[in-house]
Amino acid sequence: MTLTDLIKKTLISLAAVAAFTACDSAIYDEEGDCSVTYRVKLTYTKNMKGADAFPVEVTHVALYAFDPDGNLATAVTRTAEELHAADNYVNLDLEPGRYDIVAWCGGTSREPDAARWTLAGGDTPVAKTDLLCTLSTTPGEAAGKVVSDKDLHRLYHGSLADAEMPALYGTHDYTIDLTKDTNFIRVILQHADGDPVNPEWFTFSITDTNTALDHTNTPASADVVTYRPWAVTSVATEMPDPDHVAGSKAPARQSRTVTSISSVIAEMTTSRLVTTSRPVIEVHCTEPGNEHSVARLDLISYLLMIKGSANRHMTDQEFLDCQDDYSMMLILDDNNRWNISLGLYINSWRIVRQETVIQ
Repeated sequence: MTLTDLIKKTLISLAAVAAFTACDSAIYDEEGDCSVTYRVKLTYTKNMKGADAFPVEVTHVALYAFDPDGNLATAVTRTAEELHAADNYVNLDLEPGRYDIVAWCGGTSREPDAARWTLAGGDTPVAKTDLLCTLSTTPGEAAGKVVSDKDLHRLYHGSLADAEMPALYGTHDYTIDLTKDTNFIRVILQHADGDPVNPEWFTFSITDTNTALDHTNTPASADVVTYRPWAVTSVATEMPDPDHVAGSKAPARQSRTVTSISSVIAEMTTSRLVTTSRPVIEVHCTEPGNEHSVARLDLISYLLMIKGSANRHMTDQEFLDCQDDYSMMLILDDNNRWNISLGLYINSWRIVRQETVIQ
């Protein structure tokens, strides 16, 4: 053995003794022992406020770790109570190595009959392909067509690729920031003159192909889904004479008029919206003798119009993932046709349509 080899061997032995001694002395420290702990911190900051909404939105978690050969190494589920008690950390019982980790998480709708999501592999998936998450729907009028006319329980996805779990004593922390995969879309119809809108005379729908999401959170559905409203309501509000609003210095006199504004609101919930798809939103008038298409719009194109300069740091997909709540308002004339000159309002942004039909 050369002198160099002897020195290397001696140094390795000394390092091992030092590590053992440090570990042995740690028994008497606050750390307690020399165990190895791998923890995943779950967050949800991919929203328009950039704040971590995980504690208030997510109610249950499922984590799956796969080894380099694609075999399931461990699966862990946690409830909201368990998560909050652990500061939203999940411990993984793994041997040192490299792993791909996939998280599917859920939130609970306030609607008692909301549609649920299911994993292809059930409670014991053995491969990543078993992590296909599919929305519960009802059959449509033709093969390959399905319908979703319920609110959806919230769905969240996150992952870590090729995460290294070292064979070192101590606690090793990892973070998975979730993406929300459900979107609330509200369509509002108003007459320009404030007259009531008859909810019986309109239908609403969104057509897409996103009822199944694979382990990478990519839509993987062969079915075409038609989302329909799970609630359609009529609302009205009164607009008082401006001379009689609070703080007005105008002399008191009898109000001339009180204008009532009536609306119909259709509420729909969809799966993840992606830039590679072309979902279409449609509104039809079914008034007897006046049946016609009110609007047929490329949903993604219109939603991205409100991205604005303030969100230019986001890609289009990041914006769609962060913004999960949309209100679209169309103004109708007295013939129940869309008054295009008044444009379209999305989340209070006025959009002026340039073409009659966009497909």
